[in-house]
Amino acid sequence: MESKNIVCFDLETTGLDRTKDQIIQISMIKIEPENYDIINTYDKFIQPIGNYSIGMAAYFKHGVTPEFLKDKPYLKDVAQEIVEFFGDCDVLGYNSNRFDIPFLKCELNKYGYDIDFTNRKCYDAYKEESRRNGNSLEQTFERYVGHSMIEEGLQAHNALSDIHATITVFKHQNKTNKVEPEMMYGEDGTITDMEFRGEIKPCFTLGKYRQLSVEFVGALDQNYLKWCVSDKCSFTDSTKNFIKQYIK
Repeated sequence: MESKNIVCFDLETTGLDRTKDQIIQISMIKIEPENYDIINTYDKFIQPIGNYSIGMAAYFKHGVTPEFLKDKPYLKDVAQEIVEFFGDCDVLGYNSNRFDIPFLKCELNKYGYDIDFTNRKCYDAYKEESRRNGNSLEQTFERYVGHSMIEEGLQAHNALSDIHATITVFKHQNKTNKVEPEMMYGEDGTITDMEFRGEIKPCFTLGKYRQLSVEFVGALDQNYLKWCVSDKCSFTDSTKNFIKQYIK
């Protein structure tokens, strides 16, 4: 089967809470999977809607201010462009399964747009590197390349620079061992593979049963799983559908 092109993407946001924070930059590079040749690039700063603030921690990472964003397009104005850029491509990011994918999906859904990440391969260079060595993107880049991102002309925590660095890391990872895509049990980051009792199992990433396998929670507390799939819970439909198989 012919390999699909890969879209490597990164977000900068006003904060970490996708229920109230917003995207302020999205950068994407489409690459050919065999030689990592760049096919296309997309880079947009986004003006959040309404009264908003940029968290101090976020500002110290990316340095973007509301003044800089005041003449930039709204996400609703470029949402169709984003969806079309992804097309049917596979996906690559750095901690994207836990942060960027759920955040982007939440933001797009606000304006009636959607990307199904469960029907494509989703590679996460951060998770792969954490399993191998466990380091930040800057440290990982320097370890593989032999010099820093700054020496390479890249600025850490700028989305476009970060995805150039991520592609470089991913290319080097594949030279050592073929990187396998991550399992997607939903599109909100609620469930991901973790070590549980000596085995890798789909586990909750939040809530009172954080880091416990869904299977174990099903045996322990069926009422909790029923709440998870109810209208009272804000998990995405894909996450709820995964959880349903453990409800008796």
